[in-house]
Amino acid sequence: MSSAPDPGSIPSRPKLRAGVTIGAHFVVDVFSFVGIAVLPMLAVLLDIRPEQKALLLAMGAVFSGMIQPLVAWASDKLDTRALGTIGFVVAVLCIGNLGMARNFTELAILYSLGAMGVGAFHPPAAATVGQLGGARRSAYVAVFFLAGMVGGIVGNVFTPMYVGWMTPGAVEATLDTPMIPAGDARQGLLAVRWFIPIGLLGAFLLARAIHGSGHRHHGAHEHQNSWEPRERRGRWIAVWVMYASNVLRFTVNMALVYLFTEWASRSVLELNQAQELNEQLGIEASRINGMLQASMQIGMGAGGLTLGFILAARFEKLVFVVLPMLGALSITMIPSMSSFDGELARWSVMGAAVLSGIGFGAVIPVSLSLAQRLLPHRTSLVSGLMLGGAWALSFVGPIGAEIVQNGLSQKPSVPSFALKLVDALPSGLRDGLMNGYGLDTTFYCTAVVLAIAGLIAIFLPHRCILSSAN
Repeated sequence: MSSAPDPGSIPSRPKLRAGVTIGAHFVVDVFSFVGIAVLPMLAVLLDIRPEQKALLLAMGAVFSGMIQPLVAWASDKLDTRALGTIGFVVAVLCIGNLGMARNFTELAILYSLGAMGVGAFHPPAAATVGQLGGARRSAYVAVFFLAGMVGGIVGNVFTPMYVGWMTPGAVEATLDTPMIPAGDARQGLLAVRWFIPIGLLGAFLLARAIHGSGHRHHGAHEHQNSWEPRERRGRWIAVWVMYASNVLRFTVNMALVYLFTEWASRSVLELNQAQELNEQLGIEASRINGMLQASMQIGMGAGGLTLGFILAARFEKLVFVVLPMLGALSITMIPSMSSFDGELARWSVMGAAVLSGIGFGAVIPVSLSLAQRLLPHRTSLVSGLMLGGAWALSFVGPIGAEIVQNGLSQKPSVPSFALKLVDALPSGLRDGLMNGYGLDTTFYCTAVVLAIAGLIAIFLPHRCILSSAN
């Protein structure tokens, strides 16, 4: 009599299955950055205010993050990968139709549902790649992470260019002359729907690759039952320390997404000596914004891939502490770089964006792989925590950055009790919160948050990190 297959067994052709899953991560992260890349253009077409841009980014973080622990728990409980594929399809359909939004409310609904779909994809996919990697888990997870970063780069850089191409009558005269649409830029946004068939093909291939792979690692529960109480407690402490640090790193990530959007708009306005963006300037601001967002992705992806292949367990705690400090230093340099002339300022800020991506993002795949090693019986759960569970709280980043930049005085939606609390503060702090500190100071505040993320990592129990590698 044949026995039932071990739910934790590695399916046939693990490299092929892992490769398809990694490719799917590239596709879904192209979609995840479409809305961010064209946000300056959407702001012009839909008359979106700065606080609404920050709210939109925050909603994306909340919905993408909150769904991940839920999907991770259900995936572990039901031993299924199907929820990741369902999320993939939802993301493709909603984000591919962002151009149909006629106002901020419709845009927020489509963007949030798409973000939920993107979030639902990640825990099952990350757990699959980690399992299929076996002894080379860190390298496989690093490549998985890199694929997402490359997808983000393509989404950020290609989407504004594509929308410009698909806008009726758009031309590009020189490298220094932006796309100038002769018709309605909305037609270019609607053309993003041609991305949908590619996305659905990716979802089909993903389903074929991962639905036959069990979630539970063979012998994982027996392994964790052999731990002494001190060992078990130390492993959970390490996971929660990494979680807290990831919360701050993702918060910095989302704050910079907003800040670079604002920096791009300010740069275009100053260069053209204009007071506000129109459609033409909005497309140019989207192009610059896309390059800055892509630069962050380059730093995250290149740093994560390098660490995944060369980082030994004995140095893992060190990079959790040191890299955020280096990233914080690069962020503090952005305000001074903004004073450079024209293209020099843009290229300098792009370089700082790359370094900031290394600072907050290079250790994300390390945290994912390490958490799976620390708790091998809860791979989806810890994947959800390190990614979505941390990402869910990063909504503070864009909202907080916008408040620090612009203040509360011009926001009719601020509750009266909050204004009373602010009014009770010392005069210097009160005036700053009411009127804002400006874009440059907000970059400095963001750098401080990233430095704190590095300091938290000092509390990682080094002994448990080493024992998890054996």
